[in-house]
Amino acid sequence: MTPFSFEWHWNVDYLVFMGLLYIALTIVACGLIYCLVKTWMDLSAGESRPEAPPEQLTYRTRYQQY
Repeated sequence: MTPFSFEWHWNVDYLVFMGLLYIALTIVACGLIYCLVKTWMDLSAGESRPEAPPEQLTYRTRYQQY
C-alpha cells in the first residue's frame, strides 16, 4: 500500500509502517550495491589468482595403503 493507492489513509500507523518498510528496503539495497561495487573493483584490480595446489596432494598419497 502506497500513498498512490486509493486505500491510503494519512494516519500515523501507516506512516510508521511504511517508513520502517522503506528503511529496511533501503538498507538491503545499499548492501547489495556495496557488494556489487566492491566485487567490480576487485575484478578490475587485476589481482593474480593464488597458485593451484600440486597435482598429487600429500594426504592422498597413502590411499592405496588403506
